[in-house]
Amino acid sequence: MKALFVVTGIGYGDSTREHVNISALKKAFPRSKVVVAGYDKSYDYFKSKYETVEVEGYKLPGKKLKIQLHKFILSNLLLPLFWFTSTLKVKLKKFDFKPDIIVSDFEPIGISLAGLLGKKCIVVFGYDPLLYKEYKKKNRMNIKMRTEATYFEYLYNNANMVVIPSLRKPRKSLEYAYVNPIVRQLPNELKSQKELMKELNLVKKPILVMLGGSEFGTKLATYINKLADEFKEEFIIFGANMDLNWSSGVKYRKFSNNFLKYLKVSKGLITLGGQITLAEGLVYKKPILCYPIKDHVEQVLNAYSVRNVVMVGKDSSFKGVRKTLTSFLRDLPKLKKKVEKYNLKAKGENQFVDIVKIALEK
Repeated sequence: MKALFVVTGIGYGDSTREHVNISALKKAFPRSKVVVAGYDKSYDYFKSKYETVEVEGYKLPGKKLKIQLHKFILSNLLLPLFWFTSTLKVKLKKFDFKPDIIVSDFEPIGISLAGLLGKKCIVVFGYDPLLYKEYKKKNRMNIKMRTEATYFEYLYNNANMVVIPSLRKPRKSLEYAYVNPIVRQLPNELKSQKELMKELNLVKKPILVMLGGSEFGTKLATYINKLADEFKEEFIIFGANMDLNWSSGVKYRKFSNNFLKYLKVSKGLITLGGQITLAEGLVYKKPILCYPIKDHVEQVLNAYSVRNVVMVGKDSSFKGVRKTLTSFLRDLPKLKKKVEKYNLKAKGENQFVDIVKIALEK
């Protein structure tokens, strides 16, 4: 069995999720061959792990916790011209690789190539159309979020199958396949907290701040850095290319495969609204403060789906972050009880493999 995975390169979240899916697929099909098509972060992530082809991809400008739709449109205006070129690039560079199935996230190249080759395309992505319908009944939707939702649903409608990892208990649907979250490792697969504290050279349990591979969390990191000395906590910030004068209470790390080790020993997690980190925090049963990127429909829906379990930051101004951070650190025990009661289960990659098997049989 030959599988092509097309992975967005805006951040590392989709890459880490698809890495888990690829590993599960290769375990189920030991003789399978996998090729990854990616760009930016996804290309860098996979190029040393699997045979990888570089393609053209999206650009998402901005450092604030807000989607700037006009800049996104301008930055990607010529992208449709590259989609066909990228498709040809995949075919020409891998002319001896004819995939039996194509797996993509929200990259149109995967669906386009599947159509050209007459193969099935499975889309794996966190945007939930049914949750969107629920959300918009109670909340006002602006043009940015409506545009994003329309685009994602257009891609879903053109895929053969759609797999949605859910932060809620998977629901049944005739249109979409809902699966459990897909995380890199389970807590019991790591060393004990005592051993990890020693391995990571930690004296006290930290508050983790995961801002992903994009630059949207830069402003939030700046505020937390300024506020850190007001609290008797050790903050460890993970994020992309942040050149700040870090305070004494903050340690900065770029993207690290050790993140889950830090997560297991942490007191709490501060993150954006990306599904991967939210899922990892919930599975590891950590109190979470979530700042979804404003007008980013998937992140807004992710936060909405677990709003009764995690604390959602709605004011991303300096004053607002100080107030919410103070409340979060004060309420860590209460939030810990909530997430333990929620008891989110993972292993969605096994359900994904079952779906691939069904697709190959049809």
